[in-house]
Amino acid sequence: MTIDFASQSIPRPAHRYRLPALLSDIRLLDLLELSGTTLETSRLASVSQPTVSRRTRALTADFALVLNRRRQVGSCYGTSQAMRLLRLGCRAHRLSAGVARFGTDVLLQPLLAGRSWLLPAPPRFRNVESWLELVRQGVLDGALISGLEFQGDEPLNTNELELLPLGELPLGLAVFNGVGPTPACTLPPVLVPNRAVARGLQRGLKGLGLTLKTAGNTCQTPAQWLQRLEKARLAMPLAEQEPGDWWKPLQVLPLPRPLLLPVWLVLPAGWRQQGLLVHTAEQLLRHPGFQAMEGA
Repeated sequence: MTIDFASQSIPRPAHRYRLPALLSDIRLLDLLELSGTTLETSRLASVSQPTVSRRTRALTADFALVLNRRRQVGSCYGTSQAMRLLRLGCRAHRLSAGVARFGTDVLLQPLLAGRSWLLPAPPRFRNVESWLELVRQGVLDGALISGLEFQGDEPLNTNELELLPLGELPLGLAVFNGVGPTPACTLPPVLVPNRAVARGLQRGLKGLGLTLKTAGNTCQTPAQWLQRLEKARLAMPLAEQEPGDWWKPLQVLPLPRPLLLPVWLVLPAGWRQQGLLVHTAEQLLRHPGFQAMEGA
């Protein structure tokens, strides 16, 4: 697939981006939404945990935001019409400055690595509707999601969004060097995300006869996955793509039978008028690991 238009915005190094002080508390709330913890938010924003808690509590009170932690879809820390407008203002400022914030999970994160104009966003497993809502609300400017999770009965709510098919990546099993099949040619158990957020992936792996072990919500970052793999001598599914630095200690074993991971890019409606989003989509579409997506 090709895009028949040229990007006009020049990407800028994300580390040079400076958010106006007026919008800084919105950024803290967004990072809390993306990471799920004040500890990770304080690390990303280079402020103390008490500061994160105090400032986000003030926003919650000022804008009457209702915590939504029990629901799997939507903004866990709340939103409102006014808050969405503020977040869209933050997006406009980011894009005009030549930077953007894209999100995905740890399995697809290597696709975003090395793109200097992308602001850091902690990887996290979410269901598809949650990714769509984060882009719709303006918390993210785009998200990479797995097409394996599109097999539910309910149609996706793509209002104010567009889903762009990028291609398919072959899946393999990543293990620490020295961990492999047993003498009986049995592969090690496969660590997978929480059941609520990766049902399609788990169906595919179960269909190959693999034994699965659920990681739960506490296993999100690359370091947490590596620790679990090394400690328990497990495998993890990983798309065969340009490797990221974090999984250099791992080797990739083939699956018993091929399993392809369709990758989709979620973008806000009107993204073709935003040069930086066009540029990012063009770069992702050129990734050499993608196979053409059937029917797209």
